[in-house]
Amino acid sequence: MTGTEAIIRKPIDHDNHIVPSLDGADVNTVVEALCYRAIHNCKQTAFVHLTDGEDNEILITYETLWGKARSIAHLLQPYEPEGKRVLMLFETGIQYVAALFGIFLSRAVAVPSFPPVGSRALDRLHSIIKDAQPEIILVNKTMSRYRDRVLAEKTDSDASDHCPVWIEVDDLDLQTPRITLDSDCFPKPEDLALIQYTSGSTSDPKGVLLTHANLFSNCRTASIWMGGRRHRIGCSWLPPYHDMGLMGGILQPVYEGFKTVLLSPGHFVQRPLRWLQAISRFNATITIAPNFAFDLCVESISEDERSQLNLTSLEDIYCGAEPIRKATLDRFNDYFSPVGFHSTAFGPCYGMAESTVFVSGKPRGTEPLSIRVNQSALTEGHLLLADNNATQAISLVSSGRAATDHIIMIVDPDTGHPVTEARIGEIWVQGTNVGAGYWQRANSTATFGASIEGIAGTFLRTGDLGAIMGGELFVTGRLKDLIIIAGRNHYPQDLELSAQSADPRIRNNGVVAFSIEQPDRGEVLALAVEIQRSEKCSQAQLEEIHRAITAILVRHHGISPEEIHFCPMGTIPFTTSGKPQRQATKRSFIEGSLRPYAVSDKSNRPINQ
Repeated sequence: MTGTEAIIRKPIDHDNHIVPSLDGADVNTVVEALCYRAIHNCKQTAFVHLTDGEDNEILITYETLWGKARSIAHLLQPYEPEGKRVLMLFETGIQYVAALFGIFLSRAVAVPSFPPVGSRALDRLHSIIKDAQPEIILVNKTMSRYRDRVLAEKTDSDASDHCPVWIEVDDLDLQTPRITLDSDCFPKPEDLALIQYTSGSTSDPKGVLLTHANLFSNCRTASIWMGGRRHRIGCSWLPPYHDMGLMGGILQPVYEGFKTVLLSPGHFVQRPLRWLQAISRFNATITIAPNFAFDLCVESISEDERSQLNLTSLEDIYCGAEPIRKATLDRFNDYFSPVGFHSTAFGPCYGMAESTVFVSGKPRGTEPLSIRVNQSALTEGHLLLADNNATQAISLVSSGRAATDHIIMIVDPDTGHPVTEARIGEIWVQGTNVGAGYWQRANSTATFGASIEGIAGTFLRTGDLGAIMGGELFVTGRLKDLIIIAGRNHYPQDLELSAQSADPRIRNNGVVAFSIEQPDRGEVLALAVEIQRSEKCSQAQLEEIHRAITAILVRHHGISPEEIHFCPMGTIPFTTSGKPQRQATKRSFIEGSLRPYAVSDKSNRPINQ
């Protein structure tokens, strides 16, 4: 190592951080953490579920949550659950939390999934069931009604002898035998805890193998990053079957022992105001959200509704799961600062299911760091700070510094050699948050077992592109999504943001950019563009939007789209974390199955120049 490689290495700093000890208890798993809370914080509220997203609430204490988890573990015992895969089908809520810990306590392997509501959700669930082959499916009465729909995809080619047992968990008896901290039945740190399926933004969902040690490590490193144990009240609407919602909205609160308010993703999307109302009502200090949530709030919450909010309690709002846009953070801060929001609460971070969730983040209590970089240099593969008056510049938001005990390296994806400061390469990660591999995937070693000469241990190849400048990580995009035309690198999110700004009739977050192969020209740029539902565009109006998009892409990026496919809202597929599925959109476009926009003259042809 020369000392010039792009690397972030973060050792534990015992002088400046308080490593959470759960008050000195010998606790090594999140199950033991919940048991500890049930004994020492028994009457404290653990979770509040807003069943309608607003006023109707169900509370549960740590003592009662522990009792429900024990009851579910007891219910599973006749099926000899240890080591078996248990698929979870629950809506957001307390039942989900209790079921998760009940599965853990039975030493089974949880497979988080989501309700089979809607064709896309059902298709994803079918793919998870086919891959995971769960021995048990745990449901409540509401989800049990979907049994026929869930199993409808089973075919003769699907392990014909595999038939999962369905178990309902409603109305459980809480009077099961007491389990104490020294019980031999607790899972061990090295035991497999869950199979966390990835969001599938560039490929089909893959199941990440996470041990109890991984979950506990993620909680520990996140707690250190958050400033150690302190008074907190959480609020989360993120789906608990997604890595960020599961870790940030359920396991972290139990680890730290703070009350958390839960809303369903559906209630948030239907009315984003509910999220900020819950923060105001419960004086929440910490919450989590992806980039698109901030845009939704600004666009949908009126000034009168905003005036009823009080966000002064909010100290930390962690944002990740998709590229973080400076303009989005600025808009949210400008709009909600009159009701007490402060920009230091923003906590841009970076992570993925393969690392449990947490890799890096902004130091607490500081302003988010952003830089303006030269656009030409960016396309050539490195970060170069732009002049103050430069017009061809792009803003990048830092994803902070590495988690404690973790190493981030920027590596040439072709050679496997580290690159120098400010050069763009693939992000590689090493540390105890990194999972054990993919479930039933032969190529796990290539992803989780990468090595770098001169550094002990193996690295996770994230598939993300980024660079390190001044010790800060800047994520620039996905390796598989990178668009290379005429030898220049174009990041799809930059093209999408420019195209979206071309005309107000384009839906916010409704543009996907990808490359397609043409025999006579090689790789060319194509766009899928969703039109606002409220707009009724004629052919001439689409041609006008087409010209505006082309003009802004040529002006800002020096590239002209070969194809622009206009489509109605709801056409572009998104992951469970709100990221556009660019490769799926590209496949649908090539196959001719991407829905066209129905123009007033009934012509459904994509408009091309």
